[in-house]
Amino acid sequence: MNYVIAGLQLSLLGTLLVSGIGKIRAPRDSRVMVEEVLGRTAPGLRRYAPIGAGALIGAELVTAIALMPGLPFRGLGFAAALLLFSAFTGVAVHSSRSRMKIVCACFGRAAFPLGVRHAVRNALLTALAAGGLALVLTTGSGTGELAGLALAAAFAIIFTVVITFLDDIVSLVSE
Repeated sequence: MNYVIAGLQLSLLGTLLVSGIGKIRAPRDSRVMVEEVLGRTAPGLRRYAPIGAGALIGAELVTAIALMPGLPFRGLGFAAALLLFSAFTGVAVHSSRSRMKIVCACFGRAAFPLGVRHAVRNALLTALAAGGLALVLTTGSGTGELAGLALAAAFAIIFTVVITFLDDIVSLVSE
């Protein structure tokens, strides 16, 4: 088993799971964020923000499920994560370059406007998804040892916590 793939799977799975559940817990913030994005890209679709927010949550959760180790869809999971994180990166870049910032409800709570740190974070997640997809397409799978899987899981937990609380960490450090 490729422990790098396992670590990437679990890291992206954790990030998407926390994000999807966070959006479920803060449906108004998620709807407002989607409404702002639609209002800038396709103003006529703005009224479909509740459907868009639901679709976003569904896409995140289905992608997280596809990334679960042991399931046969990991290539599809990495490809879906690549598409999602690429779109998130584009939105963050647009917001960081715009005068009117989109408030990030990335993990449910809307607290910070999307800016450069979000673009960098999402670009990192996009790169991890691309790397995972490339590894899945070029390497085989085998059996893994418990120690390697535990190390991959520990990395994924730390990674997910840092990514999830990045805004809070930056605020804490910058004060």
